[in-house]
Amino acid sequence: MTEPSPDPMGIDVNPWLLDLVVVGFTGELRALKLQARSLRLYASEGTFSRIFIIVNDNAFSAFRAYFETEILPEYGAHGERVELVDYRALTGKATRKTGWRSQQALKLLASRLVAAPQYLLLDSKNHFIRPVNQSNFIGADGRLRTHMYPVITGFEAYFAAACNYFALPHLEAKSIEPRPTVMPTATPFMMASKHVTALLELVEAREATPFFSFFMETRQFTEFYFYYAYLCSVTGAFDQAYSLRSKPNVTFFASAAEDHRKLVDSSKALDSPDIYLLGVHRRIFEVGLAENLAVISKLWRQFGLVSGTAEAKYFQGLDVPVKRKKFIFF
Repeated sequence: MTEPSPDPMGIDVNPWLLDLVVVGFTGELRALKLQARSLRLYASEGTFSRIFIIVNDNAFSAFRAYFETEILPEYGAHGERVELVDYRALTGKATRKTGWRSQQALKLLASRLVAAPQYLLLDSKNHFIRPVNQSNFIGADGRLRTHMYPVITGFEAYFAAACNYFALPHLEAKSIEPRPTVMPTATPFMMASKHVTALLELVEAREATPFFSFFMETRQFTEFYFYYAYLCSVTGAFDQAYSLRSKPNVTFFASAAEDHRKLVDSSKALDSPDIYLLGVHRRIFEVGLAENLAVISKLWRQFGLVSGTAEAKYFQGLDVPVKRKKFIFF
């Protein structure tokens, strides 16, 4: 790969550095533990420069207590790169209710935390199942690798709102068929740090308010459509920053929680050697359909993530989000 190039401040910046960012909360500690294990098993040393775990939860102390005891050791050699971050370090304030919306804002605000030119976003539910290194995320030409698919049904209004904000009416998906092909709405997601930072600065200058407050109060946007619309508003930005690849992951979404056939059909793609991430939505375990849990247990054993049925059952158990200072280890 190419040599680092100097930045305007005279400091060498390695264009291949990659950080990992995960936004989690106390309701998914077991999933995060399994993810840490998958990193130890499948991520080559040096793939990630730093690993940031952003705690999207007002129970930071409880999260940290469990994390340091139960999760951090699972990272193995990657553990020395891990940093636990209280979300308030990025927002400058607490929010009464953390959740899906604050998680989205934090994924963008993470650009102010990372030092690398790019970062990979994962949810706690994403687990590696095959070996990965930087080439899985950054192409030989230095561009970030992504896949694309049509605007998701039910998310048209979010996409239209993002296009409207950045004056891109030609991309709006209100009544266009076929639907526009866009960047994903879910993790894994590669972010170009400089573009995310520029997006935050643009919004804050336009709105005269911190980005977190703007995003939480408007409730019109999703993070990835907002980011993609911004890229499209900057001439050449997307093509300069990204190259296309096939989808690298399989995720069992909440819609499969009560539909065993849907989960089985989705799992067939895991036979492809190009798939390196498996995700299981929390809702799958909440519903607890026996046939689904059996398939997931078998897959986890197949990819070496668990030692047997008993351990699979542990990871399929539900963490209860902490709402008080007292914390009970699972």
